[in-house]
Amino acid sequence: MPERKHVGDVMTATVVTVGPESRLDEAARLLRAHHISGMPVVDRARSVVGLLSEQDIVRALHRATGVHSARGLLDLLLESAPPKGDTMLEVCRRHLRNSRVREAMTSPVVSVARETPLEEAAHTMTSHRVKRLPVLDAHGALVGIVSRADLAHAVSGAPRARRGSLRPGPAPLPAGGSGPFEDV
Repeated sequence: MPERKHVGDVMTATVVTVGPESRLDEAARLLRAHHISGMPVVDRARSVVGLLSEQDIVRALHRATGVHSARGLLDLLLESAPPKGDTMLEVCRRHLRNSRVREAMTSPVVSVARETPLEEAAHTMTSHRVKRLPVLDAHGALVGIVSRADLAHAVSGAPRARRGSLRPGPAPLPAGGSGPFEDV
């Protein structure tokens, strides 16, 4: 009988993070630069206080523009222009520059430990409708992240693509970056 796999066996240990007071446009650039769709939000003590995803950013833009029925970014951008003659794109860019991550992030955060069996992690993702889980050590410190793709690759046995947060080594740090964790 094969040995049961745990989150620590498949998680990504090099985690791109952002602080809650970072500007939303800076966080969006980090997501794009690292080819990831979400990242943990950590405070100065390195505790996970939220998660920020592309979808969280799109929801924040929907609220800022008053477009509440949009299903995604294209619906938002193609919706009629907001008042005052600004284009929807101008309103969105202004909101991204003037908003903080804490205003858009999802909190509280559902997390797992390294020792969590993969089946349990998959169940947690499904029941909480999340696409990624921060992995915390016994002291609550962030040690990695596990995504749906990580679980799918572990179950299928297929080799993982090495891009974005799935790189084998540390992601390149922006100026002033700090080790395997990055704050904007």
